[in-house]
Amino acid sequence: MNPLFAGIQILRPLNMILSLFAVFIAAWLVNGITSSLLPYTALVVLCFAGASNILNDVLDIHIDEVNRPDRVLSSGRLKVRDALIIMSVLYALGIMATSYLHPLGRQIALILVLPLLVLYTPLFKRLPFIGNLVVGSILGLVFIFTEGAITGHVDKMWIPFCLGTTLSTIRELVKDAVDMDGDAVGDLQTFPRKFGLVATLWLLRILTICLCLGASIPWFENWYGNYYFILLIGAVALPSLYAVFILLHESSGSNDYAITAKVFKATTIGGMMVILSSAF
Repeated sequence: MNPLFAGIQILRPLNMILSLFAVFIAAWLVNGITSSLLPYTALVVLCFAGASNILNDVLDIHIDEVNRPDRVLSSGRLKVRDALIIMSVLYALGIMATSYLHPLGRQIALILVLPLLVLYTPLFKRLPFIGNLVVGSILGLVFIFTEGAITGHVDKMWIPFCLGTTLSTIRELVKDAVDMDGDAVGDLQTFPRKFGLVATLWLLRILTICLCLGASIPWFENWYGNYYFILLIGAVALPSLYAVFILLHESSGSNDYAITAKVFKATTIGGMMVILSSAF
């Protein structure tokens, strides 16, 4: 494979596009879509997301040889040294870009988000459910960071933060159920490995019910309109409930969870549309 293509693939472009989409949605909702600070905000998110994806792949290379043997590093298509160079450049570029933002946005990026990204794999990933919550919060924090970076304050993006965090946390928990064999190689005490798939299923069900009920509150309180509620039901609530109550059952194995992970990936994209619809 062409080294350039391998270098792009290790960044996980689809995940970066999802993060960029969140930036533009947040900017739209805070009336900052034409702000001169938006390009720097997007650059910080893209650089931090890409660099952190590389860091995770470098630290998890032995686990990925079991769980994801087709990934760029585990398959040998890109050298670890080259990956570290790309990662360093991206982190440096992202940190420099924060100097153009409002101080609050810079503080969120450097004091909160960056440490979570860097410490996730060596520290938080080894803590059952805490690791899922940390990595799940990263998508939610994109909304908080974007508002702080562009406007200098944070007061509108807390609901999108909660929705994005909960959806991502559920998806990460499902992915841990899929990756149990590889995680055993690295002796990672993820929630599914420590407590089993039955306990994982019930935690997923509880979180999904909380998500559906909690995300409905803005509509019942007349904070958001009918478009929000209709999309919430169709793009998030029904697919999520179907996944954890119909697709999954107490005898489900890794293949069932792999299918469910794809459902929640689509549901996360649907959640973005739900957040965007809150403007109407």
